[in-house]
Amino acid sequence: MTATSLSTDEERHRVSVPDLEGTHYFTVLRWLHERLAPASYFEIGTSSGASLSIANCASVAVDPRFDLNQDVIGRKPFCAFYQIPSDAFFRRYDLTRIFDGPVDLAFLDGLHLCEFLLRDFSNTERHCRRNSVIVLHDCVPVEMAIASRTPSPTVEAHRKDWRPGDVWRTLLALRKHRPDLAFTVVDSHPTGLVLITNLCPQSTILSDDYTAIVREMMSLSLEEIGIEGLFSTINLEPTAVIDTPEKLSQRFWL
Repeated sequence: MTATSLSTDEERHRVSVPDLEGTHYFTVLRWLHERLAPASYFEIGTSSGASLSIANCASVAVDPRFDLNQDVIGRKPFCAFYQIPSDAFFRRYDLTRIFDGPVDLAFLDGLHLCEFLLRDFSNTERHCRRNSVIVLHDCVPVEMAIASRTPSPTVEAHRKDWRPGDVWRTLLALRKHRPDLAFTVVDSHPTGLVLITNLCPQSTILSDDYTAIVREMMSLSLEEIGIEGLFSTINLEPTAVIDTPEKLSQRFWL
């Protein structure tokens, strides 16, 4: 085995890489709200309300168990809370009717399992316009141990409460099956953000092929892909590529 092939093999099987050093994801979300000025905001996975509190526009939040510990209303003209799983929300309610219009900005941070995020994206996209922005959280793991569907005893102590799960699979599936979408994947601390636009509310690809796509996602192995291989595949960029209004306007428009 040559030195080059040995190095490549070692890189592929590394169980972790250095922590992402990009701007924290709350700050990036604040950039989006301030600089894109959405009229409507939707999020799945509100928990304590830290992300919801950033929004000042009409908002809808979905979480099976809210644990709010701060002012999440702020200057919002409207804010609705649905304490149910996201699947139940989309079955029972029409998000476009709630807002009386499409969603401008969405943040999906629900259950950290690939098939759930795939459904959340597909269901949310139906209520957007082409130039809306959907943000996915936790798709850029820096350790093998935190990128699985179940907790691992090998997770480092400082990450025991931060397990992104296997939603990295969802990002790979979206890139493959929806090449029409425009992706910006940034290294926001701690586990990245995926910003998606050029949406197609009429698309039925994800719902029509859902079972096959899930089966395909479950066949993916991060051990085979490698963490750095994943970073290369998803074109991970520094948050500096969107840290000014001018840079944001080159990629997103509302």
